Amino acid sequence: MQLIIHRGTHQIGGTCVELRSGKTRIILDYGMPLAASDGKEFDDRFLQDRSAAELIKERVLFDIPGLYKGQEPQVNGILISHSHKDHYGLLSYLHPDICVYVSEGVLKLIHVLNVFTHKRSHVVISKPCIVKHKVSFDIGDFRVTPYLVDHSGFDAMSFLIEEKPTGKRLFYSGDFRASGWKRALVDRFIKNPPKNIDCLLMEGTMIERQGGAYQDEQAVLDGVEGVLKKAEKNVILAYCSGQNIDRIVTFYKAARRAKATLVIDPYIATVLHVLKNERNKIPQLDWDSVRVLIGNYRGRGDVYINKIVNSDFKYLTFGIGKHKIKAWDIGKEKALVVMRDSMIPLIRKVPDVKGATLIYSQWDGYIRDKKKASIFWDFMRENDLKLEHIHTSGHATVDILKQLARALKPKRIIPIHTEHPERFKEYFGKSVAIAEDGQLIEI
Repeated sequence: MQLIIHRGTHQIGGTCVELRSGKTRIILDYGMPLAASDGKEFDDRFLQDRSAAELIKERVLFDIPGLYKGQEPQVNGILISHSHKDHYGLLSYLHPDICVYVSEGVLKLIHVLNVFTHKRSHVVISKPCIVKHKVSFDIGDFRVTPYLVDHSGFDAMSFLIEEKPTGKRLFYSGDFRASGWKRALVDRFIKNPPKNIDCLLMEGTMIERQGGAYQDEQAVLDGVEGVLKKAEKNVILAYCSGQNIDRIVTFYKAARRAKATLVIDPYIATVLHVLKNERNKIPQLDWDSVRVLIGNYRGRGDVYINKIVNSDFKYLTFGIGKHKIKAWDIGKEKALVVMRDSMIPLIRKVPDVKGATLIYSQWDGYIRDKKKASIFWDFMRENDLKLEHIHTSGHATVDILKQLARALKPKRIIPIHTEHPERFKEYFGKSVAIAEDGQLIEI
């Protein structure tokens, strides 16, 4: 088995890993980078009208023969761990005959994101192959076993990959944590892990970050509930990712406990609807104490409803209409309003917003630079909002990384998805092998 980490040995995001065995070649994730080559934030507008050949020269894509459109396919499959764009965002350049292995939830999220994002960011998977928890399958010389994990990205997977001719085994952690509503998945895995792991590709997003004041999703629930109950005003705003299903569940639970209404927008309502099934308890737009905020964005109507109407989710508009709320009706009773920057024009119309509390429930690194986050900070200032940072990470702390390493007992640990691979040696000792992007490694 041969391994090449094309991107990810010294950075977070944009992960791309290649595995080879004989004539079999597979890719683990193919994500859009978070940072450009000059260190600035990567702008997906850079991709517009550029060919794969041009992007290979720019080191956005990699020279992997037989992977791209217009080439003879030589790659046997791509495994996608979850639906964050830094792990799947460059799949649009993929040859359509190459199978993309994804969980059902990830495929649904990628599809619904195409409805609400600019066309240049769309990813259409022509040949999806659905993977299921602990159900093994073969790709040429490789046998792959997916493991459902706890992560802020819904239906995320880790992968055990065995080279059948030699029995060599590699475990790819993907992005994971043990602090969400699905932490039991990680607990069960650690109690009964796969054996004889030759190489552990382990994420290290949090290797040099503190866990924060809120250690898990339960602590976030308690914190949000406390803010709701203590707030003097009936309007409480909350920033979070619309893809962070655990956090939406947390907000719903907190709102119910505090006898408040949870207000979401049509985008989040669509995401929640798409992921609904008989096995989960994801809040839906027709549940008690849930309302969908619609309104007129700068004279263009509701931009999110317009996108839904022009999609295969058009049927949702009837349900949204039945459970809608307008900005001027928010505040008559206590309400937790989930929002993001693009919704500010509508939130400004909420009568009692000035002096309200805003819960920021994402990594605070996104708003640390006040110039880059000027839209957010201008909104805070003009409305005299009180800021509460209530968040737990979507990534494993060092303690959880140690538990994973102790359970798997790998012969070698290779850091990935980290800006500080050198710190791994402090925690995991001589088993750590620090790789470089593009380096060919024999497993």
